Amino acid sequence: MRMRSEVLVGAGLTLALILPLGVAAGSAHAQETRLTLTHDVVEDPAAAVFVYRDVESFIRALERLGHDPDTTTVLQEEYFDGASPGLLMFIEKYDLTMSRLLGALREHPEAYTSIPQKLAILRSEEPAFHEAYRDLAGVMHGAVFPPTYYVVAGHRGIGSGSVEGTLISIGKETPESIRTDLAATLVHEMVHMQQLAGLGEAYFAIFSGPGRTLLATSIREGAAMYFSELITGGSVHKNQARDFLLAHEARLWEAFRSEMLGGEMGEWLWSTPSDPEQPQDVGYAMGARIVHTFYERADDKAEAVRRILSITDYPAFLAASGYEGAGSRR
Repeated sequence: MRMRSEVLVGAGLTLALILPLGVAAGSAHAQETRLTLTHDVVEDPAAAVFVYRDVESFIRALERLGHDPDTTTVLQEEYFDGASPGLLMFIEKYDLTMSRLLGALREHPEAYTSIPQKLAILRSEEPAFHEAYRDLAGVMHGAVFPPTYYVVAGHRGIGSGSVEGTLISIGKETPESIRTDLAATLVHEMVHMQQLAGLGEAYFAIFSGPGRTLLATSIREGAAMYFSELITGGSVHKNQARDFLLAHEARLWEAFRSEMLGGEMGEWLWSTPSDPEQPQDVGYAMGARIVHTFYERADDKAEAVRRILSITDYPAFLAASGYEGAGSRR
């Protein structure tokens, strides 16, 4: 009854993803989907790999820049030319260019000169991050753990799941935020990896076309936010969005409900709201409330997790959750 994963050795490593049995046998998604990964995928959270290669390369570039003024050449040779699979994927997803990295270096030099300190903290916090992954595995039985790549990019706080693994940009992170908030980000993105494992190619349906709706994106992100908060207590940014939603839930639900089947994310996700009192990403919090309501009402928590990770019909999931705004059970 649980998701099965097999790792087969080939040109790279192939993760064979078998969808949960909650998907109807005759549906378009009830088939084995193979996604090729280039590094180890493990089921033991203690063996989950954290890849520091790109951060180490960037530090070598910083050291060389101390006596070589040709910043472009140094960054190209020391950083971009030796990019890990994770950094290559990050470059592709977020259009990281030399000019963008140079601009960030000029505007926020302190964020980059502190990269060696950040690396030391990342290494020292690795046992805590492994523990967070262990707790995730305790909630999501059969979870898989692809590598977690740390990269240095423009001055943007980006965590992302991908077919290469979890991608974490530390350019904007501070030493303090690494200690207090990064575990929540890591678990959030690793939940997305479980969604990818549960859905296979169907995972990408909400990124474009008719599958892209505010409701689908909010529930997808909200599931990651909910389980991250359940396991780690959440991050400062996401907790602000949650608290704002709970304080204004009836009004926000009415507004969200009127927009949720459209393809625009509006002020709900990834943008600065016109209301200066409203934090960013309240759509995450709305999705998390819907998932929370579904999970709390489920008698079989393991089955509830499987259903959450394999959602393809988001309006049906909303209906099944019983969420009705501020009157829903907390």
